[in-house]
Amino acid sequence: MRYKVAIIGAGPGGVILARELARQQIDVTVYEKGEFSQLGHNWSDATELIALNEIGLEMPRLEGTEWKGALVKNTAAGEGLFEKHAIPRLKLYSPGMKSVKEIDFRMITTDRRNLGKTLAQQAEDAGAAIRYRHEGLSLVFSENGTKGLDGVEILGVKVRDLDSGQEEVVNADIVVESSGFQSVLRTSLPLYTGLADPFKDHDFALVHREVRARETSLVQSDIIPDHYRYGFHTGYQWSHIHDEKNIDIGAGVRNDPTNPDPKDLIEEFIAKHPSIKPEKLRGGRSLCIVGRPLMSFVSKGFLVIGDAASTSVPTTGCGAGSAMLTGMWAAEVISEAAAERRNDLEKLWEINKKFYITSDRGPSLAALSALRTALQNLSHDDLDFLFDKNLMDAATLQYAVNGVFKAPDLGTMVKALLGGITRPSVLLKLNKAIGGGTQIYNHYKNYPAAWNPTTYQRWKTRTEELFAKTR
Repeated sequence: MRYKVAIIGAGPGGVILARELARQQIDVTVYEKGEFSQLGHNWSDATELIALNEIGLEMPRLEGTEWKGALVKNTAAGEGLFEKHAIPRLKLYSPGMKSVKEIDFRMITTDRRNLGKTLAQQAEDAGAAIRYRHEGLSLVFSENGTKGLDGVEILGVKVRDLDSGQEEVVNADIVVESSGFQSVLRTSLPLYTGLADPFKDHDFALVHREVRARETSLVQSDIIPDHYRYGFHTGYQWSHIHDEKNIDIGAGVRNDPTNPDPKDLIEEFIAKHPSIKPEKLRGGRSLCIVGRPLMSFVSKGFLVIGDAASTSVPTTGCGAGSAMLTGMWAAEVISEAAAERRNDLEKLWEINKKFYITSDRGPSLAALSALRTALQNLSHDDLDFLFDKNLMDAATLQYAVNGVFKAPDLGTMVKALLGGITRPSVLLKLNKAIGGGTQIYNHYKNYPAAWNPTTYQRWKTRTEELFAKTR
């Protein structure tokens, strides 16, 4: 009997995992509710260079402010993965545009639709099966009476053919959820597992983005830099130049009805720039998961990756990089598990270990999530002050935007104490945010290295205590 893996959702993490497992001759099937032509988002998005390189794509070379290479697009609607305009240095503005920092930007603007189709094709070429127009409904599992993460064993998954309406149960050694933040499979588990809680409203940003045409005759006079407006209405607003004819404008705010609509924010920006035409080329509007990652991605026979596990960078909402990296790490663990004919929690725990201990990614994303929550309590005027006094300096912001948590050194903190004395309340909030993030980062670096229910529960309880202090 072949070892079988069923993956629900053809997101970047799911298809990377499928590709790598198929290359190891493991029986893997992906169930995707959309069609091949609909894979990925209908826009280009900043994606981490380190992740794109890790999955084996031919990376472009940087020449000035342009990317060159076989996978670079020649036209906005053309084939290829990468927009040719490069952003080696990104301007970060304070909310009131009163101060600006310039940082190294370790991402590349990637056509998400072309990326989705490319990775899916690679998975099929490797031998993975992808069944389009099939959605995952719920997990099939047995319970053993233990009230914890180890209280269930996943046996398979119920899926529905969207064309015929027919439902079937797919038996598998491992079921993987890569279906997005709705997490329909994970939330079908009993609450006592600690995996079933749905994400909360505060775990999301509401994002609206549009790719617009530009009037080339006005480009030289209407200068628009590639930038992020950091902390703008509890989120961010950006513009990315694709080429002289096209620009990507967007905004994201905390998912809260008291916040302005991000569409109104970008319309306000567009109204100030005569070079931006009314013509909308691509774009979309959606919730974006920016909360902390799941405390465990696994139970017996089950794995969660990508947005379903909330592994986006909280400061930017960029999630494809983490999903692809986790897909690669999961493939290593599942390949070993298949060779040993195992799917137990002790074996699959290695995925948690890779994310939270071997890699710095897990601790950084958790700490940045806490930092994001704390900084959202600051006003625009407070953030302008912190930018202007260099209490939020370029080095710290550079790490945060690129998905890495790094607390300021002692010298920076002393400078903060001296420079912030005119606004002690703001300084206290900043120190609380940085202190809370640092505590959480250090706590996650001590993630349980092996599955032990008592150790894990103790660690989990302390995690909740630390996050409660940051709110």
